[in-house]
Amino acid sequence: MSNHATISPGEAADRLAIRELVETYAHCADRRDAKGQMSLFTADTDFVVYMNSKNPTPSQALHSREALAPVFAGLNKYDATTHFLGQSTIFTQPTAWRITLRSKVEGDA
Repeated sequence: MSNHATISPGEAADRLAIRELVETYAHCADRRDAKGQMSLFTADTDFVVYMNSKNPTPSQALHSREALAPVFAGLNKYDATTHFLGQSTIFTQPTAWRITLRSKVEGDA
């Protein structure tokens, strides 16, 4: 049996908004919609990328929404994108098919 914490309606709304933001980001990435992805960030965003987890210095730092354009447009060179949403892994090909895998967690049958 699962033990769920009680949360306030405000916290539930916040969690849903965050979830919808992540899902919208993934949706835009899957469709190679750089403008859609960029629209999810503030105009004065700070976007920092760490390609080496052992190096405390970011490998890339961008400081505006417009600076994100080449980053998101650069994803077009890949045949597939991978997004991790909670316990689900979604592999998306540029064509219309999708494979969804759900990892087994303790208590699942």
